Amino acid sequence: MGAGGDGPADATSDYAHPDEQRANEAVSDELVLDALSVFSIRLLAADMVHECSSGHLGTPFGCAPLSNALWGKIMNISPRKRWMNRDRFVLSAGHASAMYYTMLHLIGCGEGGPYEVSMEQLKQFRKAGSSTPGHPEFRMTSGVEVTTGPLGQGFANAVGMAIGEAHLSARFNRPGFPIFDHYTYCLAGDGCLMEGVASEAASLAGHLRLHKLILFYDDNETTIDGKTNLSFSEDVGGVFAARGWNVLRIPDGNLYDAAVYEKAVQEAKSQTEKPTIIVMSTVIGAGAGRGLEGTAKAHGGKFSNLEAIREKWFSPIGLRKTGSELLQRVADVVQTELNTVGAQKGVLPKFHVPHEVLSKFRNAGAKGDAMASEWEAMVGRYCSTMRDQEPQLVKDLEERIQGILVGDEWDGAVEKYLNQELLSINAHLGQLMNDNNTTEGSPEPDAKRQKMSNGKFSQKAGRVYVADVLKTFVECNPAIIGGSADVASSSGGHWPAIQGHFLPPAYGESIPGASYAGRYIHFGVREHATLAILNGISSYSMLIPYSALFTIFYQYGLPAMRMAAISKFPVLYIGTHDSIELGEDGPTHQPVEVLPQLRAMPNLVVIRPANVEEVVGAFRVFAEQYNTPRDIEQYIDPKPLKRRPVFIMTSRGELGFPYKSNTGMKGQDGVQRGAYVVHDCIDNAEGSSKPLPDIVLIGSGQDVALVMKTKALLLEWSDKMSAQLSGAFDGFPESARPAPSRLKIRVVSMPCWELFDEQDQEYQDSVLLSNFNDILRIYVEKCATKNTGHDKYAHLSVLMPSFGLSGTAADVEKKLEFTPEFIAAKVWSSWVHRGRRMQRAGDEADMGMSTWVSHLSRRVGSH
Repeated sequence: MGAGGDGPADATSDYAHPDEQRANEAVSDELVLDALSVFSIRLLAADMVHECSSGHLGTPFGCAPLSNALWGKIMNISPRKRWMNRDRFVLSAGHASAMYYTMLHLIGCGEGGPYEVSMEQLKQFRKAGSSTPGHPEFRMTSGVEVTTGPLGQGFANAVGMAIGEAHLSARFNRPGFPIFDHYTYCLAGDGCLMEGVASEAASLAGHLRLHKLILFYDDNETTIDGKTNLSFSEDVGGVFAARGWNVLRIPDGNLYDAAVYEKAVQEAKSQTEKPTIIVMSTVIGAGAGRGLEGTAKAHGGKFSNLEAIREKWFSPIGLRKTGSELLQRVADVVQTELNTVGAQKGVLPKFHVPHEVLSKFRNAGAKGDAMASEWEAMVGRYCSTMRDQEPQLVKDLEERIQGILVGDEWDGAVEKYLNQELLSINAHLGQLMNDNNTTEGSPEPDAKRQKMSNGKFSQKAGRVYVADVLKTFVECNPAIIGGSADVASSSGGHWPAIQGHFLPPAYGESIPGASYAGRYIHFGVREHATLAILNGISSYSMLIPYSALFTIFYQYGLPAMRMAAISKFPVLYIGTHDSIELGEDGPTHQPVEVLPQLRAMPNLVVIRPANVEEVVGAFRVFAEQYNTPRDIEQYIDPKPLKRRPVFIMTSRGELGFPYKSNTGMKGQDGVQRGAYVVHDCIDNAEGSSKPLPDIVLIGSGQDVALVMKTKALLLEWSDKMSAQLSGAFDGFPESARPAPSRLKIRVVSMPCWELFDEQDQEYQDSVLLSNFNDILRIYVEKCATKNTGHDKYAHLSVLMPSFGLSGTAADVEKKLEFTPEFIAAKVWSSWVHRGRRMQRAGDEADMGMSTWVSHLSRRVGSH
């Protein structure tokens, strides 16, 4: 380890570099170029950080020797082609992005393209609009595989990539055709391995025996707060060995010699039973000098002694001061470079890469490009050879390479399923009539008499509908792979006869259908790793990842979902047990606040369907991203939003409308628009003759049924009120009697805020009638908490004021006043006092369930 200390930093290192002590050994040209490459990587990264006065140099300096070996010798990568069989690299320690961008530049990644990692982009490091942001971001920089930054996420992503390789190789590879046969490399530091998500991911990777996953552990024993012995003392190698990993060690990870790292990788590849961790003992900020090298000060920020470091490594005089034979040879190469570029003061300039170093890495990139072309030719031979033997397999591969992951067969199959369900449902649903057809001797209006049916018909639970549609989706599309964190039996999502089990082939002896070709991953109770691994699978391409969990358990993995949203990974999330209706499990399992949390996340589409039609529509919203992707207008981002993750949230209990819709809008079409009218205020009226409602009731999921029942009660109450008023005028002339009138109520299902907000103003106004301020709009949602944005759409909201309660669904809903009777009373009261509905100075403060939760504060142009 380097010496610590608080003295001023200089370019003199206490660290005696072993490579520089080989005075009595023959120094090869290769080692000379390795040493100059390491110096070039460090200085280019330092120039980037110095240029913007921001960044991290501890790891770029400490891991430059590894980077030189990985990108120059070990990895098979194509900088100019999206080669599916390329080796993957993940920088889990994403703060070391300056090193990552340096390597992408050196191999020529994206050369000539809009996201090229050019020298100019290196100079724009961490500046707005550049392709070199502060942490690596997928889709923003050519060559970056995943967005990393929060520590440990990248490691879990790498596990997902290794799963992708194992699965696709098992599905497609045939003798003589290793279509998928590559490795996933990951660099992680102490901070990454302290994170819980990394522990979960490591545990699963060992269990799954993902032997093509190689993790480099930068063991520099330093974090921002100081030495790791302040907070971290476990034997990392021992822990990983216990998890089923192959453990290798590089006692000195500061060696320039690329052969040291090549040897370790070859040893990792020599076995096919375990993932490998290579523990490298390194020095943070190696070579930066006293006061920096080996201390927490080297972690972040620019080095004030950069010019002294440059003179040490990029000038013949500085290199020869050491007396090392190796650096004497490096000095000769630098002198030749100086003669070529004509640099002043005998020092190579800022942002300069010596010709021999650049040629070395560009040649490595060209080699990868050639390998990519060879792979494309092999795929062509594979398809020609296998087309007669396994035509469906070849068709599947060709379509996936073209980006076609969802086939037409699914659409027909799910439509057939939907029609069968609707045939049964519609046979049992009555109609809720707006017109008062009450006749003398029959005081009860149709609204009360026409209930769902005369029998005990119940619609299926929301989780059952979702599982049914997901089953069809999985069965028709072999690209879909995913799983559940140990709750598949409750949330749905696993059909062994269709998916098998993603497990090492050795498990096939005891578990039928177990192989890497399986499409169901048993994640175990590891929610955070589950969702982070799905991101890695999505980034791999050619696969569609999904998860099925209780809605509340997604909170364990919100950081990973956030990474998916930033990256625009089209992951399918299915959350069941979505509200207080969950019942006896109580507040710990009732996700009353998760819905607004998810809605607040940019790029994430959250759909809470209200019936089976909307469930089908939600899946179509997700699937259509693969067939007809669309650009979202006015979206501020370096790349347009074409695909994004989708969260389908549904219920434990019965899901569906209590009455037939009277608008003709199909639920699957309504979901596409985000919101639509499911029951309007008049029957059999068209065009201009259609009156405006007095009240618009809005809900999502199960709450649409709740507000439809609320409407039925309000119609009944308004009839009774009219009858009482009419009786008060007995004896008056007919012309003086008030005409009987009913409230006119519109019911809107709003399954998706994001899709509704993307509709044009005309459509939004046509649904909510927001341009009529005298129409009372009320939003009802029992799985949301107060102050959550509902005032964009409604004057008032009936929402959860706090967490739930333990008890049966019916008892909890009654206790928390989410029954038709309670909701109708609140709506009626608000209608009677509608003139005071706007919040004014002196209004009573929000007291929870006894008062309205929010008041309308509509802004111009917002809905």
